[in-house]
Amino acid sequence: MDTKKILNIVTLVMFVITLVLLGLFVFGGQVPNQSYPTPVYTEAFLNWAYILCGIAVLAALAFPIARLVTRPKEAMKSFIGLACVVVVVLIAYALADDTPLQLTGYTGPDNVPSRLLFTDTIIYTMYILFGVAVLAIVGTEIYRRVK
Repeated sequence: MDTKKILNIVTLVMFVITLVLLGLFVFGGQVPNQSYPTPVYTEAFLNWAYILCGIAVLAALAFPIARLVTRPKEAMKSFIGLACVVVVVLIAYALADDTPLQLTGYTGPDNVPSRLLFTDTIIYTMYILFGVAVLAIVGTEIYRRVK
């Protein structure tokens, strides 16, 4: 069987699983006796998101290593991309703040410096990557018009 065909089947299966879990999350009902509306399938939906994130991380690391073995000269481009992502995460980490929040009535375990630093890093990373994506789209369109 062709590798491209297998990849298309796996992608389709993952998409169908995502749609089913999304439907369960949205239409599956609410957990009773909660102070806020809480969908029943929240945990399953989050676990699936963690699995997809893990697959993405493994692929982002495995393919450059595989390319290093098969085509060493072309592998440098992949490692440059990974190095750029690491630099973006380090910049976001430097911007992150770990000061505990003053939340009235909240006594949960999540308002600690380590958790706040982690979430701030993720949020700033998303902001930076979103900005880079928008700049890349605009830059590509300008380049096409000029060329």
